[in-house]
Amino acid sequence: MGNWFAGFQQAASGMNAARYGISVVGQNIANANSDGYTRQVVTQQSTGVENVVGLYTRAAEDGIGGVEITGTIRQDDALLDSRVRDEHAKSEYASTTADQLSGIEALFPAASDDGLSAQLNSFWSDWSTVGTNPANTAARQVLLEHARTLAGTLNNLSSSLSDLDASMSNYLGQDVASANTAASQLAALNSQIGAAWGTGIDVNALADQRDLLVDKLSKLTGAVATIQNNGMATVTIGSATLVSNSTSSAITVDSAGNVQVGGSAVTLTGGSAAARVTAIQVTVPAYRSKLDGVADALSTVVNAAQAAGFDRNGVGGQPLFTGSGAAGISVAITDGALVAASGTPGGNLDGSNAQAASRLGAAATGPDTAYASLVGSLGAETAAAQNAAATQKSLATNLDAMKASVSGVSYDEEMAHMLTYQRAFEASSRALTTLDAMLDTLINHTGRAGLA
Repeated sequence: MGNWFAGFQQAASGMNAARYGISVVGQNIANANSDGYTRQVVTQQSTGVENVVGLYTRAAEDGIGGVEITGTIRQDDALLDSRVRDEHAKSEYASTTADQLSGIEALFPAASDDGLSAQLNSFWSDWSTVGTNPANTAARQVLLEHARTLAGTLNNLSSSLSDLDASMSNYLGQDVASANTAASQLAALNSQIGAAWGTGIDVNALADQRDLLVDKLSKLTGAVATIQNNGMATVTIGSATLVSNSTSSAITVDSAGNVQVGGSAVTLTGGSAAARVTAIQVTVPAYRSKLDGVADALSTVVNAAQAAGFDRNGVGGQPLFTGSGAAGISVAITDGALVAASGTPGGNLDGSNAQAASRLGAAATGPDTAYASLVGSLGAETAAAQNAAATQKSLATNLDAMKASVSGVSYDEEMAHMLTYQRAFEASSRALTTLDAMLDTLINHTGRAGLA
């Protein structure tokens, strides 16, 4: 009778395996659109067969046969996951860099009726007007008014750069705060994964949450993750360890953009935070220096022109601009009579010096050339950054598609699996029914021939 009951148990194990398989398929379908969900696949194996054949067959000593579920594995590729995280970290860096440069570029329009370039042109034109009619008091006052407008624009541009720098520092602080939160959550999740792994509990759902946190850290800071054999994630930034087992270190950043992990200085090489550090430490200071160069060039050439001429009173010209840099430049005189339009002393109405000053806009060392250089380099750098961001985004998107083909849920594939498990369940059920009918014949109908 043992073989009969072995058959029952084999059929029952087949039904249970099919039922479990349908359950996993249902889980996959239900989570097809869940962020970070990785498709699960049932693994099963034979538990033994009736392998002794003779006149009287008997069950193998190692079991009665059938099938058992050995696990439910996540369909992921660790190497591909690592590549996806790396490329997304680069993509975040590139896109954040492009956005920041676009923000700086918006402050310096290449062609605008009220931009700095147009204001410089008007300023040089005012010098020509004064040179043509040095006796015109209104023309002299217009020149001073445009000088004040120029200085004010330079002041405002410097202030806008400072505001942009402060905004980038604020965003960097937000990135660091988000990364610290994710690191703390990952450390706590590591603890749960380790405990579950040690007791044989399924950790697939926890692993999905782990990967989402690791992806977030990578996008924010360019962190590199290593998944241990027990499912825990170890995360490093440069040579510093951010998360290890159930412990996380704190990321800190100072006002200069210097980053530390657990008190150790690190250099961020990827993620949005790295792009913000680069902007704070390199990009904004570079364009502030270029803008200061424009302001200093304006002061230098105009004050030199003033010194070379004589004002309406016949006195040698005094500086028109004072202060240094775009933040400090201002107009030093308020009386149009002090504009040194004359090229000769004595208070005559010679306008030759003003005419000479009007041609300074074309000087190789003048503010126009310095500003054109600033705008040109900014435009080229912004265009290059935007191209890099588009290229990197395309690469990251392609890798996402590759990952989806491995880890994502396909409705068609799941439906095929569902039909497979359904047929397996039906077949096992039929085997159970057949065994039941055979046993009924053996017990209730054998040896009854000739009985009334």
